[in-house]
Amino acid sequence: MRLNPIFQACTGMAMALGAQAVSAQSAPVQPLSPVTWDIQATHSKLSAGLPDGEALAVRATVALPRGSSLQSELMQERKFGERGGIWALAYTDFFAPDWFATGTLVVGQGGPNWANGRADLQVSTKWLDQRQLVTSGALYHAVYDGGRSDSGLRLSAVWYLPLPAVLEMGVTFNLSQPGSVNSDMPYASVTVGQEGQQYLSLRLSNGTEAYQALGAATQLVNFHSRSVSVTWRRWIGPQWGFTAQAEHYRNPAYQRQTLGVGLFAQW
Repeated sequence: MRLNPIFQACTGMAMALGAQAVSAQSAPVQPLSPVTWDIQATHSKLSAGLPDGEALAVRATVALPRGSSLQSELMQERKFGERGGIWALAYTDFFAPDWFATGTLVVGQGGPNWANGRADLQVSTKWLDQRQLVTSGALYHAVYDGGRSDSGLRLSAVWYLPLPAVLEMGVTFNLSQPGSVNSDMPYASVTVGQEGQQYLSLRLSNGTEAYQALGAATQLVNFHSRSVSVTWRRWIGPQWGFTAQAEHYRNPAYQRQTLGVGLFAQW
C-alpha cells in the first residue's frame, strides 16, 4: 500500500475521494453548493538526503439531484525524483433512504508510486435517530508498474456531534503482490467547524505499509509508518476561501514535512 501525501486518505487518492463523498452526503447540515472547485499546492521536505517533493491538485465537486454527487480530481506530483500523477473520478448515489454507495476509478502514470489503474467501491449507511452515525465498508484493487498490485478492505465510522464536530475512526487492511505482503493502517480524525465559516481537522495514522519505491533502485518493503496532519479550511466570502495544511510523516528510512496552501470557490 502506498500513501498519498496530499490528502492522506489511508488507501490513496481514490479512497480520499470516496471518503469525502461520504462526509458530504452524510452530514446533517446545510446542503452543498452546486459546484465546488479546489486547487491545492504542496511542498515536502524529506530527510536522509532524499529530494524534495511537490504536488499540484485540482478537484471539482458537483452536487446532483437526490443527494448524489460527482467528484473529479487531477494531480501532478514530483516524488523521490520522479514525476507522475493521477486522474480520479468518483460518483456517489443513494439507493435507499439511509444507504448510499461511492464508486471511484483512477488512472495514473509516472512510475511505481502511482497506480496505473485503480477501482474502489464503498457502501455506507446511516444510524440512530438523527442519522448522525455513518458506517462504511469499501473494497479496492490497484495495479502498478512491474506487476505489483494492492487489494484491500477499508472499514470506517463517522460520528456527527452537535458541537459542531465530526469524529472518524477507521482501518485499512491491505494485501500487496508479489509476495502476499499484508499491511494495515488504522487512523482517527476530528473536525470542528461549520460550513460557510471554517473547518479545522486533525488526523492521526499509525500502522504498516507493504511497498514504497524511493527511486529506481531502492524500495521499502513491509515497514511501519505514522503521520499526523492538520488541515484548515476558511471562508473569506460567502462562496470562496482558502485552505492550509501541515503534515509530518515518518518511517524507518526517512521523515517528511509537508506544507500546503490552496483556494476554493463555490457557486
